[in-house]
Amino acid sequence: MQLQINYADWEDAIIQSRACYEVVRKHNKPLIIMEPVKGGLLATPPPQVVEILKAAEPESTPASWALRFAANLPGVMMVLSGMSSLEQMEDNLATMKKFQGFDDAQNAVILQAQAALANIPLIPCTSCNYCSKVCPKDIGIAGTFEALNMFKLFQNLHNAQRKLTWRVDAQGHKRANDCVQCGKCEQVCPQHIPIRKHLQEAVKAFPPKG
Repeated sequence: MQLQINYADWEDAIIQSRACYEVVRKHNKPLIIMEPVKGGLLATPPPQVVEILKAAEPESTPASWALRFAANLPGVMMVLSGMSSLEQMEDNLATMKKFQGFDDAQNAVILQAQAALANIPLIPCTSCNYCSKVCPKDIGIAGTFEALNMFKLFQNLHNAQRKLTWRVDAQGHKRANDCVQCGKCEQVCPQHIPIRKHLQEAVKAFPPKG
């Protein structure tokens, strides 16, 4: 089996890395992991996460922590990691060359990093899509919020825009700037999210093309 697994997505309500991993383990299947560094985002995580990782191991890069988290999981036979420079390749090779697994202290550091990510205020959207079903403009609300949350977490506009293109444009939905502020979405949202407010945030974060 091949799964997207990294410490940022471990408890993510949409990706559900841990839950998917547990199914694979239940059936005793060997596992190949992709996206261990979350498309490069965990190579430059939020400052509060960098601080935790550097305090524990000043010599280790954030990317190496992400790779080792994935490789540390029982049943993993391979960890796939994209690289775009010789420096990244050398760091990955050095990380895995003598890796024997995490000790208790290193596991505790990962838990701290996950807690720091969880404390960043994000839109609590679960992608139930009840809102989209009643939206008269067919706005890709859940996909927009995924992109906006990614931008809030990692401050990487390029990756957030790619997420928006994939989850909204490529699915044939409209963008946030088409919202007419009717409020129908908020009437059916189980999470009671102020959807119109966050859509306006998305318009500012991702201005309309042209």
